[in-house]
Amino acid sequence: MQTIRRTAPRPDPRPQEVEEIPLGMRRAAAWSWRVLIVVALGALILWALGHVMALVVPFLVAILLAALLSPVVGLLTRHTFLGRGMASAIALIGLIVVVVGMSTLVGQQLVAQFASIQRQAVVGFEQLTGWATATLRLDLPTIQAAQNELLTRLQANSDALVQGALSGVETVGTAITGVLICLFTLFFLLKDGASIWHWVLGLLPAPARVPTHEAFRRGWKALSAYCRTQILVATINGTGIGIGTAAIGLGSYAIPVFLIVFLFSFIPLIGAVVSGVIAALLVLVLQGWVMALVMVAIVIGVHFIEADILHPFMMGHAVRLHPLGVFLGVALGAETAGIAGALFAIPLAAFLNATLLQLAGRDPSPELGEDTSTASMLAARARELAAHRLRASRAARLAGRAEEALRQVRAARTGSHRA
Repeated sequence: MQTIRRTAPRPDPRPQEVEEIPLGMRRAAAWSWRVLIVVALGALILWALGHVMALVVPFLVAILLAALLSPVVGLLTRHTFLGRGMASAIALIGLIVVVVGMSTLVGQQLVAQFASIQRQAVVGFEQLTGWATATLRLDLPTIQAAQNELLTRLQANSDALVQGALSGVETVGTAITGVLICLFTLFFLLKDGASIWHWVLGLLPAPARVPTHEAFRRGWKALSAYCRTQILVATINGTGIGIGTAAIGLGSYAIPVFLIVFLFSFIPLIGAVVSGVIAALLVLVLQGWVMALVMVAIVIGVHFIEADILHPFMMGHAVRLHPLGVFLGVALGAETAGIAGALFAIPLAAFLNATLLQLAGRDPSPELGEDTSTASMLAARARELAAHRLRASRAARLAGRAEEALRQVRAARTGSHRA
């Protein structure tokens, strides 16, 4: 008959003062210190990134541009005789040509109208002086004294102005360096992006490689959708203000205004303000303050429709985020890292949302399926690595046995010599 042995319960090693604390409080404390460590690690990472922002921002911009241009490179690679490197170079050159061409077109049209703008500015200043003299009862000596006082203050603060100019030159140099870093990084992301990502996957444990790759594919798809939607939003923004410029009788300036607004729409927060101020000042110089107020109303209306209706709706649909999440993401990014934070908040949120949904088992893009070729490649690499480790282990064992046999032979020879 089988006997059942009963083991006495082991005494609880926790001291009495710990036992007196409720279980919920102990669990909350255990979670709290772990959360504090994670938050401290995140703050340390943000602090470190803040000291290399001149390198981080161009790199992140290059990633966004790579997400936008990758379909173009893939199209050229599949349907032409071009290799990956040449297709990447053509896409990069095309991007540079488009940006430089748009900037040149704006500059040429503004330069062509510069004489008219200058004449209107002189007339506007004379009208403003006449209005101030007639309405505010200001005489010419008073106005001249105010101008002299302004010049005196400018001369007194000339050192600060020079330092500001030097700081501006330094900022321009930093911007040029950032553009070069961005273009250099963008080329290699387009050319060798897949191999770089496979190298990153190789650093992970073998069971985590395929799930991480599938999650990354979903995040990259959401990031590409964000870039395309941002271009569409900028086009709508520029078109609206350009049509408003033509509607108030400045049709020849509609294209420059459209391009200015389009380019500045990619700069969060201050981009819309700066482009709107440029458009309003242009109308103020050419058609007076009444039409300038009309232009301000047009700019505010277009930006209101774009920022509060179209942008959250279109971005939310493209990146599968609620419009409230889009709004709060931009606000949090701006509060945390200023303009750069506002610029990268939504693409980062889109990427993380799609990635985490995939890791949680809720595929946000089931139409992508599974990348069997990459999974097979990773499995083959894992087998090769396992075989290499097995061969190395066998070689190490054989070397150990040979060394042990050699020691035994030496010991036997030493014993025979002593005998």
